[in-house]
Amino acid sequence: MLSKSFSALCALTLLALSAPADARIRWAERDNRAVLLHPRRFGQEHPAVIEKLSAACDGAVCGNLAGQAITPLLAAQGECTQQDMADSIIDAAQQFDDATKQNMIALAVEYRQAEKNTSPDFTTNPPTNRNSVFCQKAPKNAELNGLVQAQDPANDDTHFFDPATGKTVLKGDQANTFPFGSDGTTASNSTGSASASATTSSSASAATTAVAINAADPCPTAVTVTVTAGAAATNVAATTTAAAAAATTSAAASTASGDIGDFGSCSVPQIEFGAGFDNRKETSFQPVDKTSFNHGSAQGIDIITKFICDTLTNSCKADDTAKATCQTAIAAADGQTAKTGAQADAFNAAFGITTNFASLAVISDQGSTIQAGAAATPAASSATAAAAAATTTAAAAAETSAAATSTAAAAAATSAAASTGSASGANLQQFTGSLGGVTAPAVTDTGSGAQPFAVDGNATFSSLQNALVRSCDVQHNKCANAANSSGNSGDLTVTACGDQQTQCNAQAQTTAASA
Repeated sequence: MLSKSFSALCALTLLALSAPADARIRWAERDNRAVLLHPRRFGQEHPAVIEKLSAACDGAVCGNLAGQAITPLLAAQGECTQQDMADSIIDAAQQFDDATKQNMIALAVEYRQAEKNTSPDFTTNPPTNRNSVFCQKAPKNAELNGLVQAQDPANDDTHFFDPATGKTVLKGDQANTFPFGSDGTTASNSTGSASASATTSSSASAATTAVAINAADPCPTAVTVTVTAGAAATNVAATTTAAAAAATTSAAASTASGDIGDFGSCSVPQIEFGAGFDNRKETSFQPVDKTSFNHGSAQGIDIITKFICDTLTNSCKADDTAKATCQTAIAAADGQTAKTGAQADAFNAAFGITTNFASLAVISDQGSTIQAGAAATPAASSATAAAAAATTTAAAAAETSAAATSTAAAAAATSAAASTGSASGANLQQFTGSLGGVTAPAVTDTGSGAQPFAVDGNATFSSLQNALVRSCDVQHNKCANAANSSGNSGDLTVTACGDQQTQCNAQAQTTAASA
């Protein structure tokens, strides 16, 4: 009788002598092609507004709203579900006190402009990243007029995902490939009267600019005058960059902050460029003042500039001159090489802010340098100043020769006051932070004119708080430049510079309130 162990040995022997069997790996297929897994792209631009919404009001109201706000951002949701959700937030806000209501309305505005998820088009090889289609109806609440969702700059902006069909739609094939009220040949009505106020021209023989003429009255009425530059001004403008032709230098803007408008409850718009924003490896753009313009970073500056200009209308309650200046700034930024610091410089210059982000290298999402920074040259600076001077002269000529003389004299006096800085009085800037060895420039009260508060080397303001905040902005720009130059090493990072700016702005409010 065979033992159990002997039987087991025989079985193992038979298995060893058998021919090997080949196993198959089964790949998922679609249209006779292997389907590779791709990560979902939702959350690349993290919608932090949802978290802020959950804490915006007491009780279950905001908690429920935050929970409901996630679904409309998913790819399969209808083109208007995000706008409808933003309307619901504003409707719910009406039951609370004014402070809570205004905060919730601001969050609804931010939510409406958050990026909506889209899935790649797998029928192409490689898969094509697609934009989301636009809602084709007006919002219920006026605060949302003209607002649209952000689009990922990595998308192919000629391809859209239509959730109604689940298929790709090419730009121009359907109305919803353009914002509501726009057919692609005209700008959308996203900024109200600002769109009508801002005039841009691609003609090389004429340059138009909106200029606010200051009367002798201490409380002048801003008059928008369209001026066509003469041949001399055109020749000067042709020798410089598009930004220089469209924007003024800080010296020209220092004649009156009213020339760029009243920004209401918000600070003067400003954009920074660099690596390290939101933990990105690549260079990107973001607003400098996240309190006034709360938006994350983006590789495409148009996402940031449009958000800022929309915010001036929807939250800041800025005047028409400020909105027009913002449109001029957008045109200036678009005239520069895409995804370079020169775009931020051009945008900032329209508001009288001088930056040099063009000197920073363009970095990919792998951390490698794509394009070296452009060094600023004395010739370029002179051309920019000349273009600004030509614009100012042409505008003044439209008034009277006497007004031109007065304006030139005022500009010279203001420039002198700004350059002397603290020599004309005590430094009113009480913030002492100096990350990277960079301090906030002095703010002094010159005691003369309608705009007595001068920021050393920058501009003058009628409001002490605005001057102090500008000083904080200048410090932040220099700090961020130093951080980028150091590779964001140690404590000197762009994020740390932003935190320092928040502290500086808080001190500015305290100082102005006690003055």
